[in-house]
Amino acid sequence: VQGLCQEAGVIFMAGLTHSNDTTGKDRKANGFRHFFNGYMSGAALAPVLANRYGTDRKAYHLTADYTWGWTQQESIANSTEALGWETVENVLTPLASTDFSAYIAPVLNSGADVLVLNHYGGNMVNSLTNAVQFGLRDREANGKNFEIVVPLYSRLMARGAGENVKGIFGSTNWHWSLPDDGSKAFVRSFGTKYGFPPSQAAHTCYVQTLLYADAVNRAGSFNPCAVVEALEGFEFDGLGNGPTLYRADDHQCFKDVLVVKGKENPTSEFDVLEVVEVTPRAQVEYPSDHPMFGGAEASLGSCNPGV
Repeated sequence: VQGLCQEAGVIFMAGLTHSNDTTGKDRKANGFRHFFNGYMSGAALAPVLANRYGTDRKAYHLTADYTWGWTQQESIANSTEALGWETVENVLTPLASTDFSAYIAPVLNSGADVLVLNHYGGNMVNSLTNAVQFGLRDREANGKNFEIVVPLYSRLMARGAGENVKGIFGSTNWHWSLPDDGSKAFVRSFGTKYGFPPSQAAHTCYVQTLLYADAVNRAGSFNPCAVVEALEGFEFDGLGNGPTLYRADDHQCFKDVLVVKGKENPTSEFDVLEVVEVTPRAQVEYPSDHPMFGGAEASLGSCNPGV
């Protein structure tokens, strides 16, 4: 979609996209991402995992076979290996898979003591369910309790997986329980209209809409290139993620990241995740020419005004 918007001369305010490539090798001058990415999940999550489970761990990855899965797996592996973990296997799974039993069975004799599910949506719900059915959460390996990690959570996924998510760590872009004034105002207004708290997807899309409208106002124009100029290097606060920068070099937002886990005693169908750490922005920052993001060859190109 970002590529099509670039060709058409339309601003693309990305919603729910977590692949490093969106603001990495596939970055575009007309595209902007507020949502965090795979690298940020790894940078935030790895220290928490090492503190909770130790640095002597062997991880087995199941990875959705497309751009998000590839960059998510690379990010988690690099971040955990830097803290002492070993990646013993990475198995790609077709995006259309619904039964992951054949992929879970080999984990049992792999020597791993952690299963990392680089899956999203229905893939994650099904693979986690299969893993629990195989008894992985009740096993020991290498003298340790076997653990499961879901690097990227959404509330819909957590609800779909039910009790299976309890105590399992992951990351999110935002959560409705945050106590800052911006989050509370959004949760209150959203809840009044829809009767339930907003998801991280609703939040990032609402924020992107506000940022676009504000950029048009500050630019005094709907011209895409005027909007690009207004958004590049723009710093803001009050929208729920702390002080945030829209970096000019790659159009990626840099802000705090949340490490969460499945809640042990949820009070409602929406109260399924709890925030265990707000990882500061500085911990998840990286240079725009980082190898995971296309290196020095990656370029935004030129803005397309569409006229």
